[in-house]
Amino acid sequence: MPYLSVKEVTKKYQEFNMSLSFEAEKGELVCILGPSGGGKSTLLSLLSGIENPDSGDITIDGNSITRLPIHQRGIGMVFQDFSLFPSMNTGENIEYGMRIKSRKERKEKAKELLSLVGLPGYEKRKVTELSGGEAQRVALARAIASEPQILLLDEPLSALDAPLRKKLRGAIRAIHDATGTTMLYVTHDREEAFAIADRILIMKDGRNVAYGTPEDLYRNPPDLFTAFFTGEGTALPCTLLYGEGKEGYIFFRPESVTVSEEMLDGGLYPNHLVMNNVEVRSAEYTGPGYVLGLWFKGLPIIAFSPLKPKKRYISLMIMVDALIKVQS
Repeated sequence: MPYLSVKEVTKKYQEFNMSLSFEAEKGELVCILGPSGGGKSTLLSLLSGIENPDSGDITIDGNSITRLPIHQRGIGMVFQDFSLFPSMNTGENIEYGMRIKSRKERKEKAKELLSLVGLPGYEKRKVTELSGGEAQRVALARAIASEPQILLLDEPLSALDAPLRKKLRGAIRAIHDATGTTMLYVTHDREEAFAIADRILIMKDGRNVAYGTPEDLYRNPPDLFTAFFTGEGTALPCTLLYGEGKEGYIFFRPESVTVSEEMLDGGLYPNHLVMNNVEVRSAEYTGPGYVLGLWFKGLPIIAFSPLKPKKRYISLMIMVDALIKVQS
């Protein structure tokens, strides 16, 4: 039995209609990824009890929480705006989530959690003196202090600059691994989701478009939306490559392409898709090599090459095993 089950949950909104089912195992870190307005934060509102679904059922460890009030669900939340109490110091903020413990237990636990989030000795620090990254760490410690069954994180790093986000996402994964807390983490940042998630739920217009490990979604996207949302790539209609009557698209990643400045005989490479007379329109240096913007029979192609082509027209080879058949 899955630890968290969201079964046929629906909710009508003016912008879209939520209709969603998925499951998560105990101790998993699931990232919820999708475009703005796709329903990511709405899902957290339904899970936490801020809103109630029109239909469907949400269960944790086999027990329905669908109609329970917020305080009875055993769910913690971390928001992007930190939401710390300015009248309390750092330690008191964390202790707030442990009101049923003795005063001594609360202080010891707060000290332990501050060490866990990388802020040892910060117990008496005023929250108004904390940096953005420090404040978010304290908010995370406070949420964990209540020992929730599930912790929801709503774009917790979006207000921070890029280098700090990268540092703290690693800290969040380390905290997850240390505590074993089941986490659902909303983000619009693909790199962030790929870096820390056990599984990723991709949402669009209030629906579950795809669900799987980062590796599965990258290597075997079920449709074009998922393919492009999980990374750069090229989609060519099957009719272009295989003639009329072939439906769908062939998708491939830039790193799957081998570039040659010589004309290639496709008959000599039976395990490859070969394209000749491909025009080079741009070459962007990335450090490890060049991302090439190419043009073939009126359609764009993205390829990676360790060297910058010297010719305007080149040839491409792609392993057949790297070609992914997808629907629009």
